Amino acid sequence: MNIFMNRLDNLCINNISYEFIPESIKKEININGMIVGANGRFLVDKIDAMSLIKKSNLKNQIGQNMYDALMRKPMMVYLIPTMEDEFEGTKQYFDERYGIKALHLNNFAQSFSIGCWFIKDSCVTSIYAYWINLFNGYNSQFRRDVEITLSDGAIAAVDLSELEMLEAIEKMYEVHRYLLPEESKMGRVDKTSSVGTTVFEVDKAISKEGNSFARALIILQEARRTGILVSKIDKYCSILECLYAIKKDHKRNISNITAAYIGKDDTEREEIIKYMREAYGVRSDSSHGDNLKYLKENDENNLKVLSRTIDDYVRRVFRKIIKEKELNYDNTDQKKAKTREYFRRLTQSIYPR
Repeated sequence: MNIFMNRLDNLCINNISYEFIPESIKKEININGMIVGANGRFLVDKIDAMSLIKKSNLKNQIGQNMYDALMRKPMMVYLIPTMEDEFEGTKQYFDERYGIKALHLNNFAQSFSIGCWFIKDSCVTSIYAYWINLFNGYNSQFRRDVEITLSDGAIAAVDLSELEMLEAIEKMYEVHRYLLPEESKMGRVDKTSSVGTTVFEVDKAISKEGNSFARALIILQEARRTGILVSKIDKYCSILECLYAIKKDHKRNISNITAAYIGKDDTEREEIIKYMREAYGVRSDSSHGDNLKYLKENDENNLKVLSRTIDDYVRRVFRKIIKEKELNYDNTDQKKAKTREYFRRLTQSIYPR
């Protein structure tokens, strides 16, 4: 039996566990998985898989402190049967064999993090993961440098209710689908070895040439990975420009389209236009290496509020547009023009001039 664990930081779900692999898929891929809360259980045929982890040699392999941190946090756990050809092999062979599987399974943890963000501003993070084989004695520690921050640059845990968790898992699959190679145009992940450590060059394989939803999700992760507020705001604007297929008059279009698309009434639409123009001004000054004109009349706290506000707008746009699959355009001029025309007509219906 192979057990793969993604540690989930900055998430509070008490001791509740959630299945996230449908029964039909379990049988097809022969993998079982659950998101297990701290001190939660993962029952399979009346056996708690978490007890198998505690009885393994994992603590001795990763150290007391890392083991304690793992056990007091939620984790995404996979159970994978051991095949006959897994009983013999070198460490390098298993590093490569299990490593690429670990990368693919960790992608679900990264997609789950975005799924949580779809629910509310959050920084659920999966950096540490562990693979153990209970039969051949293999074990490894997997690290992926994807440190996530809140919209204001802070790091804090988020509480998700059962309903919110179920929705986050649903969004996880939706996000994951748009990040698959046919949508994202992600290239081959190369690997290199150094003194017994295998490194997968993931970021190098990420492409910015995929379909619009995939590109916007990749830019979203870039925004979430930085605590520098001006960089966040810059990326938030890029996300919206990507989703709307904006070609010219960026500041006016990004403001008016966002207001028209998610604004509930004239008052809110005016507020959205105000904040989006301020955000684009910050983005412009930052990209040109200038001091922020925004801070001449505002303080750092106002900048945090601005970042949180734009993050909320981006979330609302994403939640709405991801249901309108016809707006997910590819790299052809025809598809871009179709999406651009959709938003032009929408905006013109509210702002005729």
